Amino acid sequence: MTCFFNSIASSSALVSAKFFLLLVLVILFGFSSVTDGFGVHRNPTLVILKNELSPNTTLTYHCKSADDDLGERSLAFETNWAWMFYVNFWDTTLFWCNFWWIDDNGNHRQEGFQIYKAKRDMRRCGGVCRRSLRSDGIYGYTAGLEPYLLHKWP
Repeated sequence: MTCFFNSIASSSALVSAKFFLLLVLVILFGFSSVTDGFGVHRNPTLVILKNELSPNTTLTYHCKSADDDLGERSLAFETNWAWMFYVNFWDTTLFWCNFWWIDDNGNHRQEGFQIYKAKRDMRRCGGVCRRSLRSDGIYGYTAGLEPYLLHKWP
């Protein structure tokens, strides 16, 4: 009889430990303020790139994340390109872009930048991150569509 009661007590302790672990995981990962309360991003994020370098300047770029390679592309002056994705559970989604163009002085320019970084951009952009590439750097836009210098070219 004693063995029977000991196994019931140890089973109860195991259930309590599992419940406690589940509770800790929900608290640590689940209640991110930018998710639906359970770490799930229900709406996709849209990133829009716009070439505003100068007339007759074509921007060549290659954007990718750890999971998605968006390929090498080109944008004519005053045109846009956009892509959508879901931010991961841990809010660590990151897209990096390399950019190439010939500036107004005929110099070949090459720059790289973290065009989307979840920890930096989720609150700042909401669901739409607008990025404008200009001669002095990359501009982001507030929710009211006011531009601000996000990254100055070196």
